[in-house]
Amino acid sequence: MSALGIRCLAAAVCVAFGFAALEAAAGPAEVAQIKPRQDKLRDMGGALKAITDEIKKGRIDWDNAAIPNAQTVKDRSVYILNWFPKGSGPEAHVKTYALPVIWQKPDDFTKLGKQLQADAVKLQQVANAKDEAGLKAQVQVIGKTCKACHDTYRSPDYEKDNEE
Repeated sequence: MSALGIRCLAAAVCVAFGFAALEAAAGPAEVAQIKPRQDKLRDMGGALKAITDEIKKGRIDWDNAAIPNAQTVKDRSVYILNWFPKGSGPEAHVKTYALPVIWQKPDDFTKLGKQLQADAVKLQQVANAKDEAGLKAQVQVIGKTCKACHDTYRSPDYEKDNEE
């Protein structure tokens, strides 16, 4: 076998072992969880932004904007604590903004997740009641909960990568 052939074989073996190590560190189920998690979190953020935009307009479209978007936030929040299984962080070797501290401090992360769920239920309630003052107040409350989580558990690279 030529020197080139040996180098190609060595490279192939390294690649194979690299993929095997990746598979062992994060199984396919964990890796497969990352993109849907990101999409759902993006949906939730977009829905909250849509509500904020309605408030800024000065005339809230309850039936076509506030209520359905509050429903989206509430529906997504129910599952948030299931979206971060062990192995779906940076060790999965897939681009994620989830920081390892999520799995290092699961009780703190769970507490914030449950707070978001409670805040989202309240957001839906005030939207369904078409309570403008309540909606404004609840958007601020849920925004603070989101920020508390993002400040601790989401990489600052997210902001740099998602600047508009």
